[in-house]
Amino acid sequence: MISIERIQAATELVEWIRLSVHDQPLTANERNLVAVPCYAITQDHHHAIVLLIDHQLFASSFALLRIAFESYIRGVWLSLCATDAEIEKFSNGWEPHNITKLLDDVEATPGFTEKILSHIKTRSWKAMCDFTHTGGLHTLRWNSSEAIEPNYSNQEIEEVLQLSEILAIMSVIGLAEVIGDDALAYRVHEKFLNFRKSVSSSNASPAVNIRTSNGVSITNKS
Repeated sequence: MISIERIQAATELVEWIRLSVHDQPLTANERNLVAVPCYAITQDHHHAIVLLIDHQLFASSFALLRIAFESYIRGVWLSLCATDAEIEKFSNGWEPHNITKLLDDVEATPGFTEKILSHIKTRSWKAMCDFTHTGGLHTLRWNSSEAIEPNYSNQEIEEVLQLSEILAIMSVIGLAEVIGDDALAYRVHEKFLNFRKSVSSSNASPAVNIRTSNGVSITNKS
């Protein structure tokens, strides 16, 4: 299972993120009032994933990963891509475009043209959907040689932790872009680089490098 030290590090990152975004000033226009909550919800999902893994409730932690990914993508799309009319419709309950269309729009904007988010979707979307909707892939994780019981590998758990951490960090950078706080963006960037070094393990995920429109690059090459 994931070590106590890894869970402690993940919990400390959750708290660091919470303090970083607490009481940040925000212009209360209609766009910000729908985009920024998406970032906050991404951070909430990340926090929940860490808590659930700490309590070995792996099914629910895995199920949250897709919606953490979606809430981040929606936040970026609402912040950078949506028209004023779409913002107004969204505020009144309109269901936005599917994830592929949102990604196409986002990755046409500066900072996202390397299409790393699409790479994550291509690599992980089917599995994320399966875990969220209790597909065959997920039910197999409840079969062991002896019983019907959780049977998730350490590598899978680590990958869920890592992707949720990346999404949470990116959501803070998204907030920093909204409020025009480059210092916050770079502070989060440095925190993430140091954090990844401290939790580096042989079960790490493949490299992920996401560059934002303010030039901050989030890289996971552990």
